[in-house]
Amino acid sequence: MKMKFFLVPALALLFSCNGSDDDVTTPPTQTGGDIVGKVKLYDESDTQIDNSNMTVKLEGSSKSATTNASGDFTLSKVSYGTYTLVYEKTGYGTFKKFGVDHTAGNTFIPETASLGEVSTTKVTDLEAGVEGGNVIVSITTDPAGSLSNKRYVRYFLSTDPQVSAQKYTYYSGVILFENNPRRLVLTPDFLQGEGFPSGQTVYVKAYGDSLFANDYLDSDLGRWVFPNLNMNAADAVSFVVP
Repeated sequence: MKMKFFLVPALALLFSCNGSDDDVTTPPTQTGGDIVGKVKLYDESDTQIDNSNMTVKLEGSSKSATTNASGDFTLSKVSYGTYTLVYEKTGYGTFKKFGVDHTAGNTFIPETASLGEVSTTKVTDLEAGVEGGNVIVSITTDPAGSLSNKRYVRYFLSTDPQVSAQKYTYYSGVILFENNPRRLVLTPDFLQGEGFPSGQTVYVKAYGDSLFANDYLDSDLGRWVFPNLNMNAADAVSFVVP
């Protein structure tokens, strides 16, 4: 009989320790984190300058951050999702980074964005013609390119007389100018490889650009965008592919 009196308190203690499922606390689900990145800022050539005070924001949102002297920025407490980042600073062409996948923890953007100032180079004269079986495009700039004053230009080709940085079939890379005028040789093989057959009339337009051109593929527009072009440029000219 004595064993029964000892057993009842022991069972009561056991059930008391077990508790109930309702007492279990579920940790809250994390719904956001920081987006962290870095920029390096340049003049229109290759000189690095002050990295601070560039604004980086989420497109379509008021959330933004400002870079420090090292070029670092942190967008804090961003809800998880896929974003477009917009980089802006006075004197710089707007740069966009599409498809930033922010899905868990903090997101660290691995690539440092190297961004340049808008070009001050004007294309003052543009000529095109055929010499020796090749097309020669002659571009004159102001200021003139030289060994001590490097200048940069980009050109665009199209079969449309209204060729521009927004309407083009082909665009060149950034071209260094260290003499004035600069003569570019476009061979028939090159032109035909870019979709311009022999006998085709092609129009060319050139603009001053910066070495770090801030160009990006805009998935909304379906084309490349060139934010640092100097839009003060000579009219387009044409040539016939040899």
